[in-house]
Amino acid sequence: MRYLFPLFIMVAVSVLITTIFIIQGFTFNFQLEIVPLIAFYVFTDLFRIKKSKIKLVTNFAGAVPIVVFGAPYFLPFIAFFSSFFKKHSEGPDLIKRKLYGALHYFVMYGVAVYFSDNVRNPYIALLVFAIVAKALNFIMGDLLYAYIRKKQVFDSELLKVSGIEFIYFVFLAIYGGLMWRLYELGLAFETILVFLLYPVVVGVVWVYVQFSNISKERKKSIERIESIRERLKKILEMISIVRSNPDFEEALNTMAQIVNDALGYKYCIINLLDRRNNKIIRVAQSGLTKEEFDKLKSNPPPIDYIMQVLDDQFKVSRSYFIPEGAKEIDTTYAYVGDYDELLKSEAEWKPGDVLIVPIMRNEEMVGYISVDAPKDGKRPQFEDIEMLEIIADQILRVIEDSTRFREILMASKTDLATGLYTHTEFYSVLEKLIKSKEKRFSIIMIDLDNFKEINDTYGHVVGDQVIEKIARVIRKNLRKKDIGARYGGDEFAVIAMDASKADAMNIAKRISKEIREISVGKIKMRVTCSMGIASYPFDGESASDLVEKADRALYAAKKAGKNKIYAI
Repeated sequence: MRYLFPLFIMVAVSVLITTIFIIQGFTFNFQLEIVPLIAFYVFTDLFRIKKSKIKLVTNFAGAVPIVVFGAPYFLPFIAFFSSFFKKHSEGPDLIKRKLYGALHYFVMYGVAVYFSDNVRNPYIALLVFAIVAKALNFIMGDLLYAYIRKKQVFDSELLKVSGIEFIYFVFLAIYGGLMWRLYELGLAFETILVFLLYPVVVGVVWVYVQFSNISKERKKSIERIESIRERLKKILEMISIVRSNPDFEEALNTMAQIVNDALGYKYCIINLLDRRNNKIIRVAQSGLTKEEFDKLKSNPPPIDYIMQVLDDQFKVSRSYFIPEGAKEIDTTYAYVGDYDELLKSEAEWKPGDVLIVPIMRNEEMVGYISVDAPKDGKRPQFEDIEMLEIIADQILRVIEDSTRFREILMASKTDLATGLYTHTEFYSVLEKLIKSKEKRFSIIMIDLDNFKEINDTYGHVVGDQVIEKIARVIRKNLRKKDIGARYGGDEFAVIAMDASKADAMNIAKRISKEIREISVGKIKMRVTCSMGIASYPFDGESASDLVEKADRALYAAKKAGKNKIYAI
């Protein structure tokens, strides 16, 4: 709607200018002599020079020769069609933007021609032409267009660009006066030489603007690096203080405050994933009132609530940034803050933007930081996210030291049904042992025999009870330093620390014997298992090699009649 009134006024002014031209004797008799001038104008119109995000009016270099060589009344029409038919950036209101741009140049050059046409002195005529054209361009192309696009109307960069553009206009006008005088005197060679300076001037302006842009970007980069160093220093200093705080809840709230103070976010919430109870626990915050945070804590969302956001297409480093409108997000459990300042300043960050920074333990997400409403209004850059990830790593250390949260953290790496470690954690421990150059250890792979028959005969409820009882047997027969894991549905694994194959065989025999004694209520059933053993470093120096050797021993035990323990 903001386009309609300006477009209406510009159409009216364009009609008025055309009428005045006709009254003054302008006729549409096209002469072939002006074709090269039109071609040069189109070239200068297509040649883009941008300082920051503001485009300079390069086509003024093509407009002056058209005025000098006797076709000024054609100029507004040439400018209109050149602007309308050149390629514009895609986006909303494309036709309106193209029409606005075309009418802007028609009015700009039409009015400038009208005011300069009756001035006899070529120098003064072209200076009047340049000043009127620049004034109208500043009003219509800069101020009014910024208002239409709902952008800041005045800023220092716009004034700088306008200053460069004014000097550029005046310089070309003076040279145009010289060219005009030489042309009137019949000095064709000298006129051509001056004309050839026009593309040179455009080139010089382009070089200057490019150099200026590079210098500005370099300055911004240096300032950003300094800012990052200062923020990182502040973060590390505050973290060292926090880590020494025995009050873990206070320590986490301080961590959230660090995100607000050092990284400039208005809101920060630290969350833990309670996998055992399938809910997200809000553990600390900064920027919310106590009442707002208590309300969030009293209504914990399920873990799937955050998993809906973790889409790889939005991944930045190991975090996730989802721009407003890019993905439909359930906001049932979300906190909605105060965004008035962002909206008033027309900030880059939108109220619907989402930034999630996972708290990772090994390869598993155990929690996350959610931040909102950056105080500078800007969307995060890569290094901003990396600093948030540094804080996330330190939050994990605080959580690991907390007796209050340790059980929740343990639940994230243990199988809910058995209390044994998960398949992922089994491999994680195995890799760590190999990297630490542990002297020796053995692994025992366990697979129940004919477990499907138990499920089919007695039902899955009984089958689940059998799995639980086997897990108890494994836990009972392990030493404190040993690791037991549920490898799959009816498969288990044991890491026997500082154990030879003979030591592992003894552990396996005890487990096998107690498994055969398992019963569920009054049901008479025979539960047996087959096992395979491999030892480090004799059977392999990588996790995959060790598991493969133990699996081969397990399958050999199966093939030999089941209910056996083999070691290769």
